[in-house]
Amino acid sequence: MRVVLRLLAGPAGALLLAFVLAALAMLIAGVNPVDGFYWLLRGSLGGRRPIAETLVQTTALLFPALGVSLAFRAGLFNIGAEGQLLMGGLLAGAVGAHFAGPQWMTVFVLLLLGMVGGGIWGGIAGWLRARFNASEIISTLMLNFVALSLTGYLVAGPLKSPLASGAETAPLLPNNWLPAFPTIFGISFGDTRLTISILIAIATALVIRFVFTRTVFGYELRAAGEAPEAARRSGINMPRMTLIALTLSGAVAGLGGAAIVTGVLHRFNTSLSPGYGYTAIAVALVGDLNPLWVCVAAFGFGILEAGGLMMQANAGVPKDAIRVIEGLIILVLAARRYFASRATAPI
Repeated sequence: MRVVLRLLAGPAGALLLAFVLAALAMLIAGVNPVDGFYWLLRGSLGGRRPIAETLVQTTALLFPALGVSLAFRAGLFNIGAEGQLLMGGLLAGAVGAHFAGPQWMTVFVLLLLGMVGGGIWGGIAGWLRARFNASEIISTLMLNFVALSLTGYLVAGPLKSPLASGAETAPLLPNNWLPAFPTIFGISFGDTRLTISILIAIATALVIRFVFTRTVFGYELRAAGEAPEAARRSGINMPRMTLIALTLSGAVAGLGGAAIVTGVLHRFNTSLSPGYGYTAIAVALVGDLNPLWVCVAAFGFGILEAGGLMMQANAGVPKDAIRVIEGLIILVLAARRYFASRATAPI
């Protein structure tokens, strides 16, 4: 009984409450919640192709969510994963259209460039915070709009493919594409959009967890977030830690942008992200900022993203209802954190 109560008080309980509220919203809209959730699950887990698409969406959310959680653990609110995702994707797309070489090398270089693009974008906010004590919430949020405008201008102007009718870069050379997901138990995903980027994302989560729990840098990072005054008194250079944390946070998000370009789109355009960077904030919070739980949370949100279309087509639930469910999750989590802080605050 105690275990059940503990689960309900944690992120799992918040998720359960959010889905109950979503079911009530469906009832009010005249839709049977059972039908709605059935088609949601069938569209996301009901076969090889739906599962592959769910994992594609999971990957797109996992990279920026890991970046956001890394900054949060350092006590920094990185709201700019969307812009960092775009800048990483832009750099990989611009270079990948012309860079030739062995596949393992070119893909590695393009992913690295994605990290550089996102890292620079996150580093700008880190520098502003470290040098001028500027709020990283405001700066990262504003940098999202700068990134969107800048990438829009570049792909509609200097970087626009002469053969494309829309605003986008030239397609990547086929040798620069991420390899397809390997065949497992005789099941091939070669005809889907799933690539090895999901494995790279999980490996990134494991590396971040290792850094958090087994390295001096991870200890200092967590100390800066959990007890900044004690960290300062113990000799940790807080401005330097701020700069590093936001740069690394942006780099992980930028890696996600490069993974989408090299694995899914095979070119860059501004529709690369329908808002993955913003949804990633909710994913990181649902995962309680723990890299492994963030993987689980990203899979849950991947189900919502992938199954939304079938739920709309067969149950009559608008795909925008997915945004409502995600909003309810954020609302419930925010309320949970608020009441938790009230309960522990001194009287």
